[in-house]
Amino acid sequence: MATVTLMHHGATTHPGHFHGQAEVALSPRGIADMYRTLSGARFDLVISSPLQRCSTFARDYAEHLDIPCEVDDDWTEISFGEWEGKTTHAIMSSGPGPLKAFWRDPLNHPPPGGESLQQASKRVDRAWKRLPHANHILIVTHAGVMRLLFCRLMGLPLSDVWRIEIHHLARLTFTLDERGVRLRFFDAGQA
Repeated sequence: MATVTLMHHGATTHPGHFHGQAEVALSPRGIADMYRTLSGARFDLVISSPLQRCSTFARDYAEHLDIPCEVDDDWTEISFGEWEGKTTHAIMSSGPGPLKAFWRDPLNHPPPGGESLQQASKRVDRAWKRLPHANHILIVTHAGVMRLLFCRLMGLPLSDVWRIEIHHLARLTFTLDERGVRLRFFDAGQA
């Protein structure tokens, strides 16, 4: 039996923005909260998105536990295209239609210049299928990635992606064995 825990990174230095694939650092509180949340946990391997808000912590945490850390591009957040680096208020003030359509019908209304959910889901599925064999893996990643994987593993349509609450420090733990994949633990994180 293997266990895989996905964790959404902590708070960043620019809260309230659509970061997507843009680089932004974790805040000191975000780093401290991640360590606190994982206090006492044991893993055999850490895998991370390459974005610094995940990879900086993942590398330090793996070094602290003296375990390997792998960085995998396919665990990167969904690209929000023209919305990256903007707040919801800024996007809405330039015309609320596209953002409301994305929330209402994300499959048919991707962010302008961004990645479709179908593309992102294929990328995340590829990453999931090539997970190495280990007893307990920690994947440090993003809210969009966690939502997409949850939909896939729980048999939900991608159109339900916004029905899943994922905040900073959210964790999903799945057990994998001869019976398949089962959700073992879900914590929506800190709103």
